[in-house]
Formats: sequence, structure tokens, C-alpha cells
Amino acid sequence: MKKLIYQLEQYLRETLGITAAPHPWEISSGLPQYLRERYHFLKIDILGIEYVLMADTGEGEQPPAIIGKHLDQISARNNAKVVYVRHAVTSYNRKRLIEQKIPFIVPGNQMYLPMLGIDLREHMKRLREKKLVFSPSTQALILHVLWRKKIGPLAPAEIARRLGYSAMTMTRAFNELEAAGIGEHSVMGKERHVHFPETGKPLWEKALPYLTTPVRKHLYGASPMHAQKGNLAGLSALASYTMLAEPKIPVYAIPVREWKVWLQQRVIFELISPEPGSFEIELWKYAPAQFANKERVDRLSLYLSLRDSANERIQSALDALLGGMEW
Repeated sequence: MKKLIYQLEQYLRETLGITAAPHPWEISSGLPQYLRERYHFLKIDILGIEYVLMADTGEGEQPPAIIGKHLDQISARNNAKVVYVRHAVTSYNRKRLIEQKIPFIVPGNQMYLPMLGIDLREHMKRLREKKLVFSPSTQALILHVLWRKKIGPLAPAEIARRLGYSAMTMTRAFNELEAAGIGEHSVMGKERHVHFPETGKPLWEKALPYLTTPVRKHLYGASPMHAQKGNLAGLSALASYTMLAEPKIPVYAIPVREWKVWLQQRVIFELISPEPGSFEIELWKYAPAQFANKERVDRLSLYLSLRDSANERIQSALDALLGGMEW
């Protein structure tokens, strides 16, 4: 963050000939947790106008539509002029930000402040392609460690048997963990091991930038009475964990690899649109039952499945969801 702030100050000095020093925005402590997790908020004076800088600290880029919703939420809540700041943005997303008239600054590359009539276009740095998101097997391993409080040492073959993956798949998961700097990795004889010196909330926060939604696809379905439907998920699960009102249509999570089997066995029927007595289906990248709690998907996976929602009511419930965690 210090590097980004320094680059921003230098960029404003070089392009606008002004000296502007960003400082913490004290009101940000009252913002929803999901915004405070993703952004670092600063105040700055640019040409006599005070702005709030929404500095993106996440590893991967977000869709401009989501950025716009976050910006609108902050503007509406605090009547502030907000500018999105990030160290690099792809040319495609830069174009979409401009189309949606979202003010942004990419230090050293581009500044778009429509309220000041400023659109300084320069050469955009190409983002180096790198793996920023864990594969489903790696995410399942992290959740296994968090829920079972397993600190290790764990070996690929052993953990593969527990989670239902091949030893080769789990070896790749170990590679991803090592690349992300998560866990202590060693070799004992011919076998790799990983040990987690910390678990619980510290491990969750360290892994969070690499975790993603477990949901691959949303469908609608129906099933014979008393037939298996999967684990309660989505807003249905969130309502069961918190004070959120239940949705009109219940939501269930089903593993992708079991979906076709259930269809063939006529345990479930896919629908084009919801009908009376039907339900919404989330096809999950890993088996939700591995970490389920009382036939509901686990709190952490549920948080990941809904954290990109721009609905404040849902975000408030997600804060309560994590607040109820027993780390």
C-alpha cells in the first residue's frame, strides 16, 4: 500500500503539477466489512476538491460493474466524491470503467476524472498473467484444515484419500499453496509434507485473496417428494445462519460431479424456469457435504459464494455470518 501511495503522489505531481498527500479516511471504519477487506480508503485534495480514494488491495481484478456498485454505496452513504485506484488495470476493463463513467487513477498509466474534465491516457502496462485463484482441490484442502483444525504435517496421498481427489491433484494443490506462501513445506524421504503453523482466522485471512466462489452454475430443479436435494445453500443457508429473511425459492448446493448421476437416476429434474414447488440449484466445484453443518453448506464456503453481492442487506448478513464463527 505504501508503494501505491508513493506512486500516486508522484503521478499527480508529474501530470498535474500538484503536491497532494493522501491520509487515512477515518469514516471508513464504519463501512461494511466486505468493503474494508477489499479496499484501503484515503482522503486527498486534488485541485481544491476533496476526494475519497478507494484503493483496491485485492490480487485479482474485479468486474467494473462491481466496482461501480461499491463506489455508489460509499458515495450514497457518506456523500463523498470517490475515485477508484489500482496499481494496474487491463485495457478491456479500463474501457469499461470509462464507459460507466467510474473515476479512476492507475498511477504511472492513466487518470480518468470526468468531474474535472481530466482524461489522461497513457500507455497501459500489460498485466502479467499469473495464477491468482486456487483450484477447487486447493480450496477444499484449505477448508479441511480450517474446519478440522489440522495443522499437519499432511502428505498429498493422505489428504487426497480424505478429500476424494487423486494424489496427483493434491500434489498440484501443494504446489499452489507453496506458490502463495501458505504453509511450511518440506520433504521427508520421498514424500512432500505441508505443516500449517497457524490455522483459524489467521490462515483464513492469508488464504482469502486466493479463494473464490465454489459455485460454478445456477439452475432450477424439482424432485420427487422426500428425494435428496443436496445441502441448503445461497440465501436459504444465509437465512438459517443469520436473521436474514428466507428467499421465496429455496436454494440447494449439489456437487458438479454428482449432478448428471442424479439426473440419470431421476432423483432430480432440471427446469428451464422456477415453478411451484421447485428450487434453485447451485452446482459446486467441490462437495459441499464435506464441510456441511446440519445439512447446510459451511459458513466459509457460503461467505465465498455470496461475498461479491452488491446488496447491503446480504453483506450485513455476511458480516454476522463470519461474526458467528468459532475459530
